[in-house]
Amino acid sequence: MEQERPPVPGRWWMLAALCLSVLVLSLDFTVLNVALPTISTSLHASISDLQWIVDAYSLAVAGAMLPAGAFGDKFGRKRVLLIGLAIFFGASFWAGLAHTTGKLIGVRALLGIGSAIILPMTPAMLVATFDGRERTKAMAVFTAAIGAGMPLGPIVGGALLQHFSWNSVFWINVPVVAITLVVGALLIKESRDPAALKLDWLGTVLAVTGIVALVYGVIRGPEHGWANGATIGVLAAAVVLLAVFVLWERRFDHPLMNTKLFRNRVFTWNTVAIMIVAFALVGVVFVVPQYIQVVLGYDSLGTGLRIIPLMGGLLVAGAAGSWADKMIGIKAVVVTGLVVMTGGLVALSQVKTGSSYGLIAGGLASCGFGIGAVMGPALDAAISASGGTEAGASSAVVNTLRQVGSALAVAGLGSILSAVFSRKVDPALHGLPAAAAHPARESVAAASAIADKLGPSGAGLRQAAGLAYIDGMSAVMLSCAGAAVLGTIACLIYLPRRTPAPDPVVLETVDAADFGAATVRE
Repeated sequence: MEQERPPVPGRWWMLAALCLSVLVLSLDFTVLNVALPTISTSLHASISDLQWIVDAYSLAVAGAMLPAGAFGDKFGRKRVLLIGLAIFFGASFWAGLAHTTGKLIGVRALLGIGSAIILPMTPAMLVATFDGRERTKAMAVFTAAIGAGMPLGPIVGGALLQHFSWNSVFWINVPVVAITLVVGALLIKESRDPAALKLDWLGTVLAVTGIVALVYGVIRGPEHGWANGATIGVLAAAVVLLAVFVLWERRFDHPLMNTKLFRNRVFTWNTVAIMIVAFALVGVVFVVPQYIQVVLGYDSLGTGLRIIPLMGGLLVAGAAGSWADKMIGIKAVVVTGLVVMTGGLVALSQVKTGSSYGLIAGGLASCGFGIGAVMGPALDAAISASGGTEAGASSAVVNTLRQVGSALAVAGLGSILSAVFSRKVDPALHGLPAAAAHPARESVAAASAIADKLGPSGAGLRQAAGLAYIDGMSAVMLSCAGAAVLGTIACLIYLPRRTPAPDPVVLETVDAADFGAATVRE
């Protein structure tokens, strides 16, 4: 039976600091999307440049997250979290000063490293600080903070771009992160794993190179072709590196990733559920804003406001999901969330040219509710499966897999969208010069821009591009729904009805004023 620990003084203020940390990361994840057209114009960025402005971040996050969790367990989660926040603070300020695409791509990679440090530390510290019903409440608030940032991104970004330059989407992070650094330094209590005696340096090198190669290969595939020799070579190298990493981890006494975690059904299938909802969320955020902005013709702020139902669903379910976990069990909560999310995805797949906003809003709300219902309880259960001492490493594994899944989602779903769109819009491009037809075949935004240049004669192209995009969006949403159905069936079969209480463990916490003075909490 799980032992209750003495309450940690100032724990609710500490929760506020942790929520601020993830809120700014979630906000940064989506706020850039609405700024890309402006950045393209201001910095004369090509399509490839814009892709790398986005992908450099994903590459850095995926590569750095796993070792970050282990470093937090060994050296102190508060200490490592504050380092991550400091990196994110400096990179945000520097990004606002960038005046070339090369510098902006480099700074985005630095932002990714900061995010990779922050992401596994926050839920690990939450699990290490709260117990019982308080953890349920804390996880609900934490999940709501994660969910609130993503839909807020387009709203905040749209408002900023109406009054300021594109640099403002990065500078908005600076005051928020500064406040979080001060609050975190004063109120967050230090915690670490007393058993983390030796760092796995070889495992770190293998993990970083293997994961970076995998994500790079997935990013490269849609652009250069999956049959391209270089793409195949990178992916093959990733498979070899990750296979050697797993073999090494099974033999090393103090592994970077405890492979025994995957023998635990609670950890494995809650992690799978998290990856599925992350996959679906990326799909929704990837295609729906473009539909609202380019096909329906709303500006960036109007687009952000019309995505609010997604945020509303996330907030409501985030507040209720962890509570429901204790009442009806983790399996019922996760399966219900996946079913509701699937319904929302199917609804969005049925959007047509004359569809009312009610259909879009209902689909977004259902997706948000399902994602929010799954994310909090599944994250809590997966991290708690380690027993608490390896919370940083467990959180890093979950978040790394989620990040790799998100990269796969961007590449795979982007390929689906591109294939359907180009096939459907192609008949409307006959007669256009090759210089205009090629970009129009690549994206709905480019096709709409070319249609504007053509004047009245471009009306047919605009209509064809809109219809082609809707077909592509439908294919993406149905692909996400298919993955959700498979995940629902797997969780029904393999996920335990309730999360077993972890075995009693010794969890060391360290006073912030004296890192060397450790006290036993359990």
